[in-house]
Amino acid sequence: MKKAPTAPTTPVKIAYHHGDLRRSLLDAALGLVATHGVQGFTLREAARAANVSHNAPYRHFPSRTHLLIELAIEGQGHLLKALQSAVARSADHRERLVRLGIAYMEFAMAHAAHFRVMFSSDVARNRTGELKAAQDTTFRFFESELLSSEQAGLMHGGTVQQNALVGWSALHGAAMLVLDGVLDNTAVAARRKPREIAKVVIESLLTGILVR
Repeated sequence: MKKAPTAPTTPVKIAYHHGDLRRSLLDAALGLVATHGVQGFTLREAARAANVSHNAPYRHFPSRTHLLIELAIEGQGHLLKALQSAVARSADHRERLVRLGIAYMEFAMAHAAHFRVMFSSDVARNRTGELKAAQDTTFRFFESELLSSEQAGLMHGGTVQQNALVGWSALHGAAMLVLDGVLDNTAVAARRKPREIAKVVIESLLTGILVR
């Protein structure tokens, strides 16, 4: 007796991608941010990019904002490691500060999607305790380098917090200007690589705050 032909099965969209749904969604979101900006995607689009069902993201992220915050926390961790690695290669306090500035710029260039998410208004408006702790840890490391320079006699005493604010603001502003292409047509920056721009910024700041 012949067996009845088996009806072809319709492929079912799997809920997990490469065995790690969370990682797949984070990577998909980063890709969408790189292409369309922080505001330019939804959870459904992230699911589509990760090749999972549109309901799958809710296993890990109740909303798009939760996904962005997770990326911001992850980015802060990567940035901190980049800064720590940069200064570990030198014992000279002044050179460490210059390396710190260059590392910040290079992180922004190499991880632009993470960088934009980390400092986006969406994330700032919905900051969690975990994210705040990650941000504080990175900023405290930046301050600790300035404190070491002050203790070594390179900076005026009692100015660490002020200099940290000025330095971070200048480096971040420069990184955003480079990322957005604003400096491309300027005489001072057009022929310089991003790391050279960062060096100009940090050395100009040091000229103003170092003890003469």
